Amino acid sequence: MSLKALREQFADGQSRQILVTETTRMSGDLVCVAGLDLDSGQMVRPLQGNGSNWEEGKWVDEGYMVVGNVLSLSLAEQVTSAFPHASEDFRVKAVGIKGKANGSELYTACAETSTRDIDSVFDGCLIDRKYTEANSRCRSLHGLEISAAKIDVSVFYDKIQVSFRDRWRNWYNVPVTELLTKKTGDPEAGCKALSERLESAGRSIVVLRLGLARAWDGGSQHFNPKRCYMQLNGVIIPA
Repeated sequence: MSLKALREQFADGQSRQILVTETTRMSGDLVCVAGLDLDSGQMVRPLQGNGSNWEEGKWVDEGYMVVGNVLSLSLAEQVTSAFPHASEDFRVKAVGIKGKANGSELYTACAETSTRDIDSVFDGCLIDRKYTEANSRCRSLHGLEISAAKIDVSVFYDKIQVSFRDRWRNWYNVPVTELLTKKTGDPEAGCKALSERLESAGRSIVVLRLGLARAWDGGSQHFNPKRCYMQLNGVIIPA
């Protein structure tokens, strides 16, 4: 089902409707949630009214912030975030579940709003194929279409990462923060689970849900300006 069809099915004209496309595990038992705004077709990142992310035990385990869900969100008072995240952040005061897209509907909506050009994912602002500078005027969420067969999964310094090449054969190595993969318990198990998901897709086109982490100063490296590193928020495989 296309994004237009989902909009026609779920829009109520009263609240903001989003299709959850990714949930990522954060520190402190929190998850970051992002999805497609059914009205605009743009990626958005809902935050709680105080600007915080969502408690995994409450919002994921109780069935709200789950990939494929269509949520109805009532807006809270807005506070502007720093760029690039200001492109998608918004605060909400109430969350409801309108329904759920099946695997085919989720994949179609993600595929038709993604790109096959890695350079355009973050509006040309990606540096060294790894990060953007803080306050870059670009989006911080988007989807990349790529053949599943072209993606390698590995564990690097105890962290799961995916690797793939662009059309100029440059390598991209992207850490995985996807909740589904991280919930397996340890990096080796997560690597195996994600590899099996990609293998099940064969040579089909999958959608990598890419995002930028919040600005980081590099610790002892004292980055100036701070950097927002690219990460893999999710993988959408054809149903």
